[in-house]
Amino acid sequence: MCGIVGYSGPKSVEEVLIRGLKRLEYRGYDSSGIALMQNQEIVLFKAEGKLENVEKLVKASSPESRLNSVRSGIGHTRWATHGKPSVQNAHPHQTGHVVIVHNGIIENYLEIREQMIADGFTPKSETDSELFGFLVLKEMNRGLRLRPAVSESFRQVRGACSVVVMSEKEPGTLIGVRNGSPLAVAKIENNGGMIIASDAQPIVDYTKEVYFIESGDGVELSGGELTFFDWRTNREFQKTPTKIEWSSDQLDKQGFDHFMLKEIHEQPTAMVDTINSIRDKAGDLPFALIGQPGLKELQAADEIIIIACGSSYYAGLLGKYWIERYSKIPVQVELASEFRYRSPLIRPKTVVIGLSQSGETADTLAVIRDLKAFKATQPSNQSSLFNLITIGITNVRGSSISREADACLFTCAGPEIGVAATKSFCSQLTVLFMIAGFLARNSETRKLMVLSGQGVERENTGAIEQVFQEFLKVPHLMKRFLEPDSLWLRAIEGAADALLLSKGFFFIGRGYSYPIAMEGALKLKEIAYVHAEGYAAGELKHGPIAMLDKDMTVVVLAPQDSWREKTVSNLEEVKARGAKVLGIGLENDDRLKSLCDYWIPIPLPATSGDFHSLLYPFLLLPTIQLFSYRIALKKGTDVDKPRNLAKSVTVE
Repeated sequence: MCGIVGYSGPKSVEEVLIRGLKRLEYRGYDSSGIALMQNQEIVLFKAEGKLENVEKLVKASSPESRLNSVRSGIGHTRWATHGKPSVQNAHPHQTGHVVIVHNGIIENYLEIREQMIADGFTPKSETDSELFGFLVLKEMNRGLRLRPAVSESFRQVRGACSVVVMSEKEPGTLIGVRNGSPLAVAKIENNGGMIIASDAQPIVDYTKEVYFIESGDGVELSGGELTFFDWRTNREFQKTPTKIEWSSDQLDKQGFDHFMLKEIHEQPTAMVDTINSIRDKAGDLPFALIGQPGLKELQAADEIIIIACGSSYYAGLLGKYWIERYSKIPVQVELASEFRYRSPLIRPKTVVIGLSQSGETADTLAVIRDLKAFKATQPSNQSSLFNLITIGITNVRGSSISREADACLFTCAGPEIGVAATKSFCSQLTVLFMIAGFLARNSETRKLMVLSGQGVERENTGAIEQVFQEFLKVPHLMKRFLEPDSLWLRAIEGAADALLLSKGFFFIGRGYSYPIAMEGALKLKEIAYVHAEGYAAGELKHGPIAMLDKDMTVVVLAPQDSWREKTVSNLEEVKARGAKVLGIGLENDDRLKSLCDYWIPIPLPATSGDFHSLLYPFLLLPTIQLFSYRIALKKGTDVDKPRNLAKSVTVE
């Protein structure tokens, strides 16, 4: 949510800021602006809507106001919280000689606003952000320089937020402080200046050596140098940069019409890269994970709790199915926004997995921090509680969750620009599947009797090896599906075009298909603005079936797994109510096809046994993604930047 870019150096400041903000458009925004320091005077350009509106303002300005002498500036894309989207509420905000950009929420803004008015200042916006500029101005008027003034102002603020500040009194200097929302900073090679941003994406155009600012720390960009400090104590310290592995080329569409389409096609590569990054290839054992912190505790866990939001929550639900089946460890999947505000019971030997694509999801991060605090407060005589461990799964090295969790497993999806999760979701499933296999292979579960959809069965070493070998084939199968003009793609396009005017959609599935049904409904809502709901197929008759008529469409996910017959029975109930039916199943499933008005065949031969059914979600996933993409495309919505949404949700 919201994007910050700041620059100080010899390059064209307006170009660096605009280019950087374009890299952050994926985060979601409704207004934007930049502030340029022209000698000792700040010039603002702000607009509602797309960033191109700010570009037009800059280009239309006279040469005198654009001035090549500009050597520093800050920019922002705003996702509205306090105050509607408007020019007056857009960032940057100027108060006297101070200008600021801000991400996050100031919880005590009403108190600060009252003080501001009492001191004779008139707020120009409805935002909480502008008030921080007032605090800095007040401290500088008392004689403080910019950096200590920012630190002192931060001590007066409650809430998770980050700011970047500059002042006409100290041209060329930027101060960035973090107490929640992420910040990253870097020096550009060959004396190219210094850049600060909400994440690494605006930075990798210039360098791959990035410093991630910890919560509670700040950085001063001045005189060509970076100075890191603790804003609470003003203590300066040294930091080590993180090397970013991906390049700025990956931030381009590379011939695809949309980033989302490109990222759907990148899923096979993302799966392979993720498997290779966490797999121990030294031996021949299936599902071997490379040694790292947290694995011993994971093997010894009595319970696993997965904490997540949005698409990550649905990935966690599917992970629960896999892990419980093969490890026999009970798994809970919790919405982070609910978990943190109730009184959850934490048992000894619990592992909590925080699942977040960005590694900055506010509620998920808060749970990690709360558990760390909880662990620290336990009496020493309750040593069993110290077995509690947190593990992050994220796509961003250097992110807050990767640093604050006790251990971390990284997905290798590369940068994802489209707001709707695609390859990052697929990569999360990949890690969760590897964890399930790892726990199965490294436990005694092969000796246990387990209940499956078909009754009682025994697991064995050969079965685990077979699943692993089939798992390694999935990226290649997916890549074959995504070849241009395949029968699969044509079926998706035909179904989407025919169902474009449906009043609403129900996605239904059972077992491994159920979380994918919910993710499919979410994708359609996110990018096509169509009413859609995901349901366990068996729940349709418990209320939702009342909604069905000829104008509704039910999307049935029914591969040939142990739940298929029950799902087909639910489909018969749908047919009796007159709703249109879109079936998604294996290409040789003639019975299912005969019950459907529209049909998308998955070109994978049916196989005996239940092992392949574990992998069907990976093939259902691009199907529901492309179906939603096609409907959004035909409706003319902004596929990559859907309204009201943000890529990285860094506020509650």
